[in-house]
Amino acid sequence: MSEIILFPGQGAQYSGMAKDLYGNDEAAKEVLDGIFSELDFDLKAIMFEEDERLNRTEFTQPALFAHSLAVTKAAGLKGEYVLGHSLGELPALVHAGVLSLGDGARIVQKRGELMSHSEGGKMAAVIGMDHSDLVELCESVSNESARVAPANINAPDQVVVSGDAEAVDAFSEKAKEAGARRVMPLNVSGAFHSHLMKEAQKEFETFVEDITFNEAEVPVIQNVSARPETDGLTIKRQLVEQITHPVRFVECIESAAALGVTSGIEAGPKKVLSGLVRKIDKSIKVKNLDTLEQVKEHVYD
Repeated sequence: MSEIILFPGQGAQYSGMAKDLYGNDEAAKEVLDGIFSELDFDLKAIMFEEDERLNRTEFTQPALFAHSLAVTKAAGLKGEYVLGHSLGELPALVHAGVLSLGDGARIVQKRGELMSHSEGGKMAAVIGMDHSDLVELCESVSNESARVAPANINAPDQVVVSGDAEAVDAFSEKAKEAGARRVMPLNVSGAFHSHLMKEAQKEFETFVEDITFNEAEVPVIQNVSARPETDGLTIKRQLVEQITHPVRFVECIESAAALGVTSGIEAGPKKVLSGLVRKIDKSIKVKNLDTLEQVKEHVYD
């Protein structure tokens, strides 16, 4: 019986996130101040006040990173394994001791900047379509000049596709005919986890080249391999690859179950990953910790 700590990705942010933790928990405040001091913009104001910038990728990613680590520290979480969804892999690496808090903050700022500058692509969420049929349809509408492929494999019935706008549009038109219940365009700044992120990936690789990635104190189930990793160089390579590779969340949870994981804590805003885990494997019971009240209940439970 093992526990996994889960770190959410983009889409879970909300105004006022972590404000209660900052004002009432010294451990959380120390972590948040440590992150705020590394950034060249006022993340504290963006998170705690009504600020439209919170929904822009370059600010969303550091905000989620900060909130997740504040929760983790305030609740004294450990876990036998860690897993982050896309951007969530960065707070997972800090929690696992792979990255220092300062390096993690600088990396998440750079990642958000690079991904926010990507143009020319689209993403769409697909609900209720057989995965093999989805992959086949992606391949059938793709060509040398326009490609679409799975980007986030979130649950057996929920996949996000990403790629050139022309190919995503063609896929969306035909997906319902092929069995999808719903196809919804996503309001994002670029085609994340696709071939269109290649330039961002190259710049990101250069940025992290001289940053030390330590041996993991807690195995990290990475998005790229869907396996537990502890080697610092392997983790660094796969963090870079993740920018153009799909988030294999279903397989990550299946790997966790095979390793004996029976419970999990989602550290961060909302309950997105908790809901996905229930769809993948109901035997893994996940609790979400977002607010100060939830953290206190967990600590004194």
